[in-house]
Formats: sequence, C-alpha cells, structure tokens
Amino acid sequence: MLFFRYLLNKFDSMNELYKIVSSSMLYWFSQKKWFLFSVVLAIFLLNLSTPVGLTIAGYHSLIILLMVFTLVTFEPIPFPAIALLTLVLQVLLGVAPPDVVAASFMNDAVLFVMGSLMFAIAIVHQGLDIRLAKIIIRMFGKSKRLFLAGLMTISAVLSSFLGEHTIIAIMLPIGLSVMKNVDTKQTDGRNAVLLTLFSVAYGTIIGSIGTPSGGARNVIMINYLQEFSNIHIDYWEWMKHAYPILIVQLVVAYFVLQFAFPTSLKNIEIQGYKKKIAKSDTRNNINHLFSSIIILSIVTSWFLFNEEFGLGIIALCGALIFMIFGMVSWEVINKNTNWGVILLFAATISLGFQINETGASSWMVEKFNGLLSLMPENSLNISWSFMAILTGLTANFFTSSATISLLGPMAIELQPSDISFALSAAIASGFSFLTVISSPTAMIIYSTGLVSTKTFFKVGLLMFTSSIVILYLMSKFYWVTL
Repeated sequence: MLFFRYLLNKFDSMNELYKIVSSSMLYWFSQKKWFLFSVVLAIFLLNLSTPVGLTIAGYHSLIILLMVFTLVTFEPIPFPAIALLTLVLQVLLGVAPPDVVAASFMNDAVLFVMGSLMFAIAIVHQGLDIRLAKIIIRMFGKSKRLFLAGLMTISAVLSSFLGEHTIIAIMLPIGLSVMKNVDTKQTDGRNAVLLTLFSVAYGTIIGSIGTPSGGARNVIMINYLQEFSNIHIDYWEWMKHAYPILIVQLVVAYFVLQFAFPTSLKNIEIQGYKKKIAKSDTRNNINHLFSSIIILSIVTSWFLFNEEFGLGIIALCGALIFMIFGMVSWEVINKNTNWGVILLFAATISLGFQINETGASSWMVEKFNGLLSLMPENSLNISWSFMAILTGLTANFFTSSATISLLGPMAIELQPSDISFALSAAIASGFSFLTVISSPTAMIIYSTGLVSTKTFFKVGLLMFTSSIVILYLMSKFYWVTL
C-alpha cells in the first residue's frame, strides 16, 4: 500500500513536471515562431538546386538575406543575436572565408554609425534644447503658425547635419513644452497637439536626407558607390543633389499637415513658454557655447576632411572631445548607446558586400531586367520607380540603414555608371512616413502616447506619395543639370 502511494505521488510529480515543461516549450515556440519559420525556410531552400546563373555562395547569401528580413521585421530574437547569426551563417554556408567576413564587418560606414550615436548622446547631454528654443522664438515667435514652421525648418536643417536621432531628442521637449494644458478631448486641441508633434517629426525625418551625416544609410551608399562603381561623392556633392529635395519636401509637408490637422492653435502658449526659458545661467551659457563650437567644428570637418579621414573617424572625434573635456562621461555614453543596433548595421553591411561580391546582386538585376524586357518602352522609368518604391516601403518596416545595406548593391547594379539610381534608393529609404517602427523619430513620437499608428499611417501615406513624386521630378529634371 505504501509502495502504491509512493508510485502515485511520483506519478503526480512527474505529471506536474510534464505540464511545466510542455507549457514552457509551447511558450517558447509561440515567442520564437518566426525564428523557427526562418530556419525551416532556409533549410528548405538550401536543399533546392541552385538557380541557373547564380553561384552557390551567391545563392546562400540570398537565403541569409531572406532570413535577416524575416528576423528584423518580426524580431523573435534580439538585434545583436540577428547580427551575430548573420556573420556566423556567412562563414558556415560558405559565402565568404572568416577573414573576408571580418574585414567587411568594420569600415567607415560602421564607424560613422557608432561615432554619430555616441556624438548624439554627448550633444543631448548638454541640454541645448533651451538654447535652441530661445533662437526659434526669437526668429519665428511672431505668430503661432510661423513658430511651427520654424520648428519644422530648424529641425530639418539640424537633422541634416547631426542626424534625426540627435535632433528629435533635442526638439521634442520644445514641442511638448508649448502644448502643456492643451485639452486633447476637443478636436481643435487634439489637432493642435498633433500638428506640433508632426511638425517636429517631419522636420527631422525630411532633414535626414540632406547630407551624408544626416543618416547612416547615406554613408553606406557612398561607400558602396566607391567600392562597387569607383564613383566618389563628397559631402558637398551629396548636398547639391539632396538639399533641393529637402526644401521642396518641407513646403509640401507644411501644407499636408495644415490640411490633415486643421486647428485654430488657440491652445498653444508660446508667450508663456518664452517667459519660462528667459532665465539664463552663466555656467550653462559657457557650456552651450563650447558645445556649439565642437558641433560646428565637426560639421566643418565633414565638409573639408571627409575624403582624407572619413566621416566615421570625424564623428568619433566629436564624441572623444566631449569626453576629454569632461562634458560627458563614458558611463553616460555607454548606458545610452544602443550597441545592438551598431552590431546589426555592421552585420547587414557585411552581408551587402558579400551579396555584391558573389554576383547575387548582378543576378537579381539580370532577372529584373528580363521582366522589364516584357514591358513597353520607358523601362528605365519603370526600373527607377520599382527601386525607389521598393527601398522606400522596405525601409518603413525594416529600418533605412539595413535596407540600403542589403538592397544598395542591387540599386547600383541597375545603373552602375549613373548615380541617380543609387542616390534615389538611399533618399527614398529616408521617407519614414508610414509606420511608427520605421525610424527613431517615428518611435519616439509614438512613445509620447499622443499619436496612434493609424493616424501616423494616414498622414504618412500622403507624405510618402508626395515625396516619391518630388524625388522622381528632381532626378529627372534637376539632377541632369549637375
């Protein structure tokens, strides 16, 4: 009897253990279903015969590309894990030897991403938002609509040089400060809040296309053009192509937002905010002055010395100067730098290089051109539209830098001797207007809890379409004159 009771207790404990293990496994599978899907899909594709005209290494690089798209889109595993998996698979699947993968993992584009993120943290740490608020009110404070236009314009100009992730962190507090005590239950008040938030957001997003330092994708494309087509674009050359587009986009964005969010702006309190920031502190004034000198020096160096030293080294110098003079500690930079994002950028850039080196990008372009031959004339316009829209849409779900890292080689291969395709792809990937996961700006604006995904998409669809049209007209009629 005792033995029977012992067996019964043993069975109950084993049954309880089984329930715990099975529930844990089910939970793991539910959380990692997209990872498992990508692995199963990769195994299935690896067992198929290599497509005609494509090397085994090239075929395997495209399989890794498909896995990375799936994993970054659904994020079943952390970004650093995706980055490491990308590097490991390149070696295990024979895409490239370890030394080649390691060499492609670190270049000026990666140094720029790392340096600019660290530089941005150092800038935000200085509390320059108050100083900027004073300048904006002094220049644009005569009317509320002019103030919002100024907020958008200043955001765009600064974002074009310092990157949107830096400027949204500085400019958003200014926008939020003038919206305090606004009654968002009323349509007029809610639209005033949305108009202010979107003015800051669209300014920083639009500005990021303006210069190479505006976004990592710009530097990645410049590196690709130099590596694959031996075409060199300096800082000023990029600005000549991109800044007119930025200016036209700002004008269009202003009217799009006025149309989307009609409001009297009676709830926006500029004068009250002006009094709040009127006080100044001598120590802060000196700190802000020195910070401005450092920022101006780095931007000037990007103009003058980018060919000699590279954009990445100069960006690292900016962060280094702030640390040397004790204006920001390493602990602050280390705590706020997203090292996982840097790893992911480096890994996708490495994969992009292998896609080009193995001939996979040439194979994709050849297949695409084969489809174009079945279409009527003006296939060049069709291929341009396809590439611009593809990179623009993909970037809204996959981040712009990763998109250009992986699709950039294909854009260059479409027209190796013509930079318009490559530049159009890079610029279109900056049109982060559709989803709240498309860029740091979009995510930060959404995190305020004042903007819904539906609102962001509805307004963004109009802005995205307008931006593609502007980009096409500029590439067709303006770029040919340069």
